[in-house]
Amino acid sequence: MNIDIKQYIIGVLHLEMNISINDINSETTEIMFSEFSENTKELNIENIKKRYYELNPNLISDILEPQDAEISSIDESNPLPEPPSEISVKIDPAPLNPALVYENPIAKNIPGKPIVLPNAKINENYSASIPLNENGLAEIIVIGIDGLESLGLRFNSEASQIMGIPSVSGEHLLSMEYKHSSETENRPTLFRNVTIYINPDPRSMWQSFEPDPNSLFPKSHLENSEVNYHDKKIVGASKRGRSHAKDAKFRDDHYEIEIDPVSDWTLLVVSDGAGSAKYSREGSKIFCQTIQSEVFSDENRNHLNAVEKILQSNEFESKEREIKNHFYFTIGNSLIKGLKKVEEVASANNALVKDFSCTIVVCLTKKINNKWFIVGYWVGDGGIGVYLNEGAPMILGQPDSGEFSGQTRFITMPEILNNAEDIFSRIRLAYVEDFKALVLMTDGISDAWFHTDSNLFKKEKWDELWQEIKSNQSQQSEMSSVKLLDWLDFWVKGEYDDRTIVILS
Repeated sequence: MNIDIKQYIIGVLHLEMNISINDINSETTEIMFSEFSENTKELNIENIKKRYYELNPNLISDILEPQDAEISSIDESNPLPEPPSEISVKIDPAPLNPALVYENPIAKNIPGKPIVLPNAKINENYSASIPLNENGLAEIIVIGIDGLESLGLRFNSEASQIMGIPSVSGEHLLSMEYKHSSETENRPTLFRNVTIYINPDPRSMWQSFEPDPNSLFPKSHLENSEVNYHDKKIVGASKRGRSHAKDAKFRDDHYEIEIDPVSDWTLLVVSDGAGSAKYSREGSKIFCQTIQSEVFSDENRNHLNAVEKILQSNEFESKEREIKNHFYFTIGNSLIKGLKKVEEVASANNALVKDFSCTIVVCLTKKINNKWFIVGYWVGDGGIGVYLNEGAPMILGQPDSGEFSGQTRFITMPEILNNAEDIFSRIRLAYVEDFKALVLMTDGISDAWFHTDSNLFKKEKWDELWQEIKSNQSQQSEMSSVKLLDWLDFWVKGEYDDRTIVILS
């Protein structure tokens, strides 16, 4: 910031020449300001004093020829004392550094604490008062603040606030013009430095890089689809996370949607590849697609038909165990075939099964007797929930994680599919009149929105999630997978994983 020439002149007159602020000739300071502005090399203490005397000759006369002074004779009998052994000579200071601003004389009596405005954030509404009281400036009138406009801000003199939407991040030094409230209008104004720090938008700091095109098992960075089903619609969307984009990695998530034209059952399945497993992107794809192709085999359709007969006979509650037995085979056999496919691919590529580790969330549903029957199976984090029109959501499983997002379990772990009790215990059923939405998601969404496992069971959290999803959709049309894909860019600090969601609503 350049030197404040006017303030420097006033400071010299007041501090070096002992002229009272009220006695400084404002017309003279304006002339000097104009002259020294054109030739800043001449701006120093002696030149200011000399020029002030030239413009105010009466002041020199008063100093050199005081009218009331009485001339006295010299007493020759009283010689001068011996001179001091040392003499202090006042040396003119070195040329001023233009980066420094001369602090005004009145501000000399104010504590030197800098004026620092509350932090702002780029592209977000900002409104803050200048902390005058904290800086000993309670009795002043702020005229304006130079430099605000270039930052997207303005000074509201009526509210005495700085307002606007910051457009430039970083630390900025501004100049505040002010005067003391007791000063008359023709007195020179004063200036003080003001600092504001505008935080950048973290989203703008993320970089995106492409993976090596020659890598095994390439996968697109995003996917979306939609299909009508009875009086509802199914939409799905998946997007590579910011952390994977920064590290030039592929998307690890995968999902599939399948409506069986023979039985009219619908399959929804999502999977999240483990970030620590180098081929997990392929593991999630293999499991989703194997379940998609196997769950509606002729043998499994027999199980689905048997379940449908039980429900049509209104025997859901009395035969719940029998219904689970059917899905034990339907879902269990499909998962085992998925694991065998992973083993084949791993062997063919000289890799380990754990290199393909992934979670799995499976849902089969059909409208039967004007009610919706839903079965869920879930290993790992993420989630599956039935968001009801009223009451708490029905969560069809339990996250395999701690209180906060972290380690989880994977469908490729031996203890999962080698344990009949484990498979059976993960099968959850729901039979409801209707619902707002049936939602399957990976932890890129569940961690970002629910944060803890306990929050996943709270209605208010689902209300917030659903409101946010709907607010990004067009109010004049049905749910759009394109809009849903756009919504996946939502920002939550610390949550930068892949995001996948499938919704039946």
